[in-house]
Amino acid sequence: MTRDEATTVAARMLAEMRARRDALSPEDAAREAHRPGGMPLEQRITLIRQQRDEARQQGAAA
Repeated sequence: MTRDEATTVAARMLAEMRARRDALSPEDAAREAHRPGGMPLEQRITLIRQQRDEARQQGAAA
């Protein structure tokens, strides 16, 4: 596999994973991302909501 092919495959995989994640509710996405000893679940939910709000605002401005 060439470098260009590997980059294309990686980009496709990342897009698919992001689409799957974005289809989840903030709560479900936070549960999937949660790791023991990591960011508290409620804080992660809040962060996901903020990030999605920012992405919507940027999309509306474009």
